[in-house]
Amino acid sequence: MRSRLAIGLATLLVAALIAPTAHAATQIRQVRVSIDDSSATPPGTLSLDFAFKNKRTSKRKFTPRQLRRIDFAQVPLSCMNAAGTGGSTLLFTSAMQTAVKLTKAPQPAGRKPKPNRFAFRLSYNFQAFVGTLTVTIDKPNHGPRRLRSQGSLRIVDLDAGPDQRDCATNGLKQWGGLPVTLIP
Repeated sequence: MRSRLAIGLATLLVAALIAPTAHAATQIRQVRVSIDDSSATPPGTLSLDFAFKNKRTSKRKFTPRQLRRIDFAQVPLSCMNAAGTGGSTLLFTSAMQTAVKLTKAPQPAGRKPKPNRFAFRLSYNFQAFVGTLTVTIDKPNHGPRRLRSQGSLRIVDLDAGPDQRDCATNGLKQWGGLPVTLIP
């Protein structure tokens, strides 16, 4: 009886040592930004999907690691028409899969890092057209302790066809303090 118990315990010990280590969990969280134009067109939406991961040692602490998807929905852009016949508005709709890593922002000079506070940043240049996207996701150490995002979008030259060339956002579209929500 004792030998069976010893063999059973030895087998469990060997299985525990050979078993692969647990992987970090992943959550997908989203930022939704309303992008409007000064004209009478309704505002469009920019949605950014981020992968948040935790470490095996801290199961409840998720931090942003990667921008996975950029989704434009009816974002108004000002365009030039063919042969200089005037301008028009393009309601840009597109979705892009990305794999842009976020980098940890450095602490301000002369300050000690505060516990449970972080900031991650990314800067992305679009491949299909001329434009940039910058985003910062942070968790402040004061006030409401929820995740927030801030950033800017600039589209400079997007050609949607012969009748809609040089489409642009007419400057920098910025946002700040928007919540980062968990996608179920």
